[in-house]
Amino acid sequence: MSFDPAEPPIPDDPEEEIIPYVGPPKLLPVVIKTGEEDEQCLKIFKCKLFRFKDNEWKQRGQGILKFLKHNETNKCRILMRQDATFFIRANHLVTEIITKSMFHQYGYEWIGKDKSDGEIKLEQFCVKLENEEDYDQFYHYYEECRIQNKDED
Repeated sequence: MSFDPAEPPIPDDPEEEIIPYVGPPKLLPVVIKTGEEDEQCLKIFKCKLFRFKDNEWKQRGQGILKFLKHNETNKCRILMRQDATFFIRANHLVTEIITKSMFHQYGYEWIGKDKSDGEIKLEQFCVKLENEEDYDQFYHYYEECRIQNKDED
């Protein structure tokens, strides 16, 4: 018998029953909700994210960090998803002041009320960016979002 899915099976024995070929199944499109549908993406950065826990910096994940602005409330937040798994590693409003990191040359540190683990906790984060251009842009977008959120309160 032929095992190619593109052509119908042809039996080796002529008396064997022929099963009609219907082709591969047709899959219906699935709408995936990410929680970002009502938000505008301001900027995307490829980075590593660290969290200060148990008196040391621990890597939280590597992936895409986005600055998102809600269309109705105009509040800005940071959302970071890990590469490949797309687990949320940071999800909080931009409210606190950012400082240059002592931990990495192209890094910044800040504090946020993070809800990536399901419950809201005050966490200290550090982001490690790839180059000097991203380093400068990150500060610009963070400060812009912080001022925007302050004005909305």
